[in-house]
Amino acid sequence: MENWQSVLFVMNRNNSTKRQPYNVAILLMSWIFLGNFILLNLFLAILLDAFLVDEDGMSEEEIEELR
Repeated sequence: MENWQSVLFVMNRNNSTKRQPYNVAILLMSWIFLGNFILLNLFLAILLDAFLVDEDGMSEEEIEELR
């Protein structure tokens, strides 16, 4: 998330792509939003998995299998 504005300005100044400035902005914003969404979901999955492990190191699914 740091310094993405400078990437946007460099891509807008690049004449070899022949893109409209709003296309570049849409591309970068979608990349940022999707990337953050995926990273947030991965972090939450790891966090939730840590909470599902019982004190003796067994998850709730493993306890149900033993019953």
